[in-house]
Amino acid sequence: MPSEDRAGLALDVFKKPIGAFRATLAATADEVRGYLATRQSSWEGKVARVSAELGPLAIGRIDVERFATLVEDQPDASPAALETLGGALAALGDLAGRSEQLCVVEVPAGGSLYEVVGRALAEIGRAFSAARLVSEVRAGRFEPAGGGVAAGPLPFSRWTKAERRLAPPLVVRVQGRDLRAAGLAEFLDGRQRLVLVVEGECAPAPLGRLITPGIFVLQSAGGSGLDRLLAWDGPGIAALVPDSAARFAHDPSGGAAAWERLRIEFLPDRAARRAIGGLSGAQQMEELELLRSLATRPAGGETRPAGPEPADAAAGLTAADPADKLAAWLLSRVDLSDAG
Repeated sequence: MPSEDRAGLALDVFKKPIGAFRATLAATADEVRGYLATRQSSWEGKVARVSAELGPLAIGRIDVERFATLVEDQPDASPAALETLGGALAALGDLAGRSEQLCVVEVPAGGSLYEVVGRALAEIGRAFSAARLVSEVRAGRFEPAGGGVAAGPLPFSRWTKAERRLAPPLVVRVQGRDLRAAGLAEFLDGRQRLVLVVEGECAPAPLGRLITPGIFVLQSAGGSGLDRLLAWDGPGIAALVPDSAARFAHDPSGGAAAWERLRIEFLPDRAARRAIGGLSGAQQMEELELLRSLATRPAGGETRPAGPEPADAAAGLTAADPADKLAAWLLSRVDLSDAG
């Protein structure tokens, strides 16, 4: 199946959370637009009042708008605040206008998977940057050094816990020889989901080193298992790999022990002798052995109570939450206590 078709398959599976995030952006933009209109009206009224108080002798001698900024009775209606609100509104509108394309990126041949994913998430983070600025203006805490402040990209490392649970999934097209997935571990937090659509030959178990108790990890040839990643109420990563690669699913809800959580559908007998994706043949074999060891039930091992079923976790998906509630969270309940 061509990578475009597999990327479309992934987008179709995750259309609900992607659609929910877009609806959140649109609803938030509407709220900001209304708030901005009110503040602009307040500013225009303030300028008119100051002009009247200065009288006709001030005409041509005093910059009324600049003089009005010295009267700090409405700091959220200052020119800098209005400019910042306008920039936040533009950022939200731009992100919402990209629709699902905001959640699809491609690693150029020979490029860095880590850097591309980092930039894509930082761009999504512009929504949180905009929400933070709006929150600062509304709370009267906005103190710009000069003019307005732009809602720029916000790196994943600076996202709050709530933001890491709200962000949409990201679908990434990548060549097999550029698939170095271990560095993506730092992005697997909250409810962030990554889907790697692999083109061409890759190492047999590129995601093996990402298996930890709380992360859903999937390698699939045809996309089976993506619905389980969607249902998992936590971070996860999937790779749609060629038939020659290992196929497995590590589901954190499967149990307390690794062998209970990991189910292997197919495991190659051996790895390629040549290096693929920066991994030598010996390193590729190590990853296969890692999978075997994690999936092996210890002698005398007993089944332990499993965590919540995926269907139960799905009930808490953000995709099911009304967009207006998410917008209210963005604007009224921005928690920056753990922001970087």
